[in-house]
Amino acid sequence: MTSIHGDDIYRYGDLVKMNFSSAAWLHADHSALKEYLMERFQIINNYPEPQPKQLEKLIAKKLGISPYAVMVTNGATEAIHLIARLFHHSASIIPQPTYSEYARACRLNKHIVSNETSDEMQTMPKDRVYWICNPNTPSGNVLMKGFVDYVVRRSPRYNFVVDQSLEAYTKEELLVPQEVQSLQNLLILHSIGKTYGALGLRLGYITGHPNFIQLLRNLQRPWSLSALAIEAGKFLIEHGEPAITDLDAHLAETHRFRSALRKIKDLRVFETKTNYMLCEISKGTSTELKNYLVHEYGMLIRDCQNFDGLSNRLFRVTTQLPDENDSLVAAIKQYISGINKE
Repeated sequence: MTSIHGDDIYRYGDLVKMNFSSAAWLHADHSALKEYLMERFQIINNYPEPQPKQLEKLIAKKLGISPYAVMVTNGATEAIHLIARLFHHSASIIPQPTYSEYARACRLNKHIVSNETSDEMQTMPKDRVYWICNPNTPSGNVLMKGFVDYVVRRSPRYNFVVDQSLEAYTKEELLVPQEVQSLQNLLILHSIGKTYGALGLRLGYITGHPNFIQLLRNLQRPWSLSALAIEAGKFLIEHGEPAITDLDAHLAETHRFRSALRKIKDLRVFETKTNYMLCEISKGTSTELKNYLVHEYGMLIRDCQNFDGLSNRLFRVTTQLPDENDSLVAAIKQYISGINKE
């Protein structure tokens, strides 16, 4: 059985030496952040702000929008659950395959959940919430900014949640909060953790019309974020560099990595607009491959069979260091070669 989420490195203790399972870059330099937090470690003695208004103001200033149009959350996952709760008992359209937490949060809040290709669309209520993961995971596809903007603007009756948590890992143009903050049917999700390669901080935020944001604030529990997480967020927004400091070079390495994977017999590698890609093996299963790589080579990949509509032959890998990428290519070759000899 697979975990509902990827990057389940916690399952394997010290076995994993190379992690390809997260969609984010895992080699960011956090030495300055560590030093900053150590100098302020005494903040754990007191409660943080019940609502991280100082951090929200810094984000708003950086984006050029009102602080009332920003709400910091405990990762994008808290944002997803708050939005699902706000629209409880609604109809939610979630095109698949995509991040599983949208459907999970919606079902917990009694939504009617469907995907856009189903026959249910004909009988679903007219008032709907559309969930769009852009860049999408696990596929790496990116919808054009103009298309998303056009659909949102021409459909004021519908509400749209556009998850741009992985916006730092593509060169494609995405929605800009400053340009769409006046829209009252749009919420955009962002991830500080993914952008700066600090996933364990659990830091995300929502941007949207102030009226929309206020409704969500009313649902958020106080002290949703720890003092250290808030302080880390303030440092990263003011002084931090994105995890990928040279995105052009990183995506060039992704292209090289993908080309090497595509040369492996019995392996299909899909197109991508990001630093991660979906792969399909024609023999064996993704779970068997994952277990083989962990126990034989200390490498972790993302088993994708728990994504709605995907088979047990699909997995996702994310570009890491060149020598790590080459090692993974060699290990997958070895696995497939072993199966072919059976």
